[in-house]
This record gives sequence, structure tokens and C-alpha cells, in this order.
Amino acid sequence: MEGVTEGSFCAVMSRRALVRCWITPFIRLTTGVPRLVRLRSRLSVCTDSGLPVIVQVMGTDGGLLAATAARLASISGVVGIDLNCGCPSPIVLRNGSGGRMLQNPKWIRDTLLAIRDAAPTLGVSVKLRTGFEAPEEMRDILPLVAEAKPDFVILHFRTVRERYHEVPEGWRRFDTARALLPRTVLFGSGDLFDAKRCLELSDRHGLDGCAPARGLMRTPALCRDIETLCRGEACLPKVENMDFLREIAEEALLRGRTQTGFVLQLAGTMLGRESEAFHRLSHTRCLEELAAAL
Repeated sequence: MEGVTEGSFCAVMSRRALVRCWITPFIRLTTGVPRLVRLRSRLSVCTDSGLPVIVQVMGTDGGLLAATAARLASISGVVGIDLNCGCPSPIVLRNGSGGRMLQNPKWIRDTLLAIRDAAPTLGVSVKLRTGFEAPEEMRDILPLVAEAKPDFVILHFRTVRERYHEVPEGWRRFDTARALLPRTVLFGSGDLFDAKRCLELSDRHGLDGCAPARGLMRTPALCRDIETLCRGEACLPKVENMDFLREIAEEALLRGRTQTGFVLQLAGTMLGRESEAFHRLSHTRCLEELAAAL
């Protein structure tokens, strides 16, 4: 989650045992393999947690992506490479990467194979959408992806063109995806905000699991709650929003941050931008004042 998976958020989520691993925001590769010291610095917000880390990469040069994967394999804590072929950002699309690669599924297959060859000790996965223009494109995309035998596929039910717009019954598209990937571990993504619904949808459409993203900004304990339900156990106590936000703000202060932007963004999602609590927090002038208000 670009702009969300930063130091204080990762630290608090890890400390509270709300996640078991991290998939990083994408690293976009354009001209060369980044130096090892730069990669370590970029990934430190996740690797410092001590949890396993899957590094998401994105680009148009399969050889460059594979060479970077080989270098990433030497970083302690990195256990996998995730190829981003689903990002719908207009800037990313103009550069020909992310979701644009759904128009070239042979490239996706060949790049996954190249990453596997370059970094055989790491897991290999891919993030997709159900198509660029239309979900019918899955019939051309997914069989080629299956040829690369990824360890798992994360599939967002929207197409690239649909971005984050409402798609009624969008999860029905996973019935087609499951039929096209019968032997591939398949995680569904998109509009996942409630643990019980995540399990219901996964069971209904034959998926192996869910991959929530924006849902963690509304419900930080979502992954933990999904895991608890999968084990047939009672849900653990709810994470109190104000306590969680306070801990995020205090962690950010320890890391030398002073601006309120990220914490307010999180507060707006968790509390609701029309709430009295958010209105009060939005009038604070610095991060220290915001932490005290929480």
C-alpha cells in the first residue's frame, strides 16, 4: 500500500501481532539494478519488523526485474518476490508498467520464469487484475500465468479501467479465475473490510484466501481476525481506534516526523471524516499536538 506501509504503521502493526508477514509497496525499476545498500534502506520499514518480507517489484524490463530479484535474495528477511501487474495508476500506465502488462500476458509468464531462475531460493508471486478493459481477458491472461507456476496469485476483481469504482457482484469473476487456475494458490482482493465476509467470499468462490489492502486502514486487526476465524476460534478483542492512532503518532514522533498528514489520513479512514473525533484531530497543528489530542 503505497504511502501507507511506512515506518510507524509497520512498527505498530508488527508489535501488536496484527500481521504475520509484509508485502512491500512496489519498487519501480526503470534503468538499472539498485545498489544493495539502497534496497536495504528502502525495505527497512518492513525488514526491521523481524517478519518475513515479500518484495513487490514493477517495471517493463524482465531482465532488470530478474537481476534485482537476485540481489534482493541476499537481504535477510526477504522470502519472496511479487510482480505487480495490476497497478491502475495513470502515471504507472503511461510508463507502460503495472496494469498495462495485462495486455502482454506472455511477458508476465516469461518475467515470472526469469525471476524464478535468477532467485531460486525465493518464492515468486504475481499481483493481477481481471483484465485491462474487460474481465473476459482473464481467459487469455491466466492460462499463460499458470505456465510460470507462481507460488500464488493475488487477483483483484476489478479491471484496470475500473480502478476503484463500484462493481456490483464483482467477486463473481473469481468463479472464472478459479476455473482457469485450478492448481494455483489463488488469493482474492478488492473491497475486503470484514473478516466474516472475507471467509464467506473465499468459500463461495473456491479461493485459497484473501489479500486485504485498504481494509487494514479501516480495521487494523482484519488479517488477525481472518486467521482467528479460519482456526474456528472466537474473535479477539477489537483494536480500539484511538489507542491505535495514538501509538502510530507516538511511533512517528520517535522516528523524527513532525507532520500530521499520514496519521490524519489514517484517522479519516478509521473514524470517518464526518465524525466529531476526526474534526477535532484535523485542527491540530503538529504531530506532537495530534498525539496529545489522541
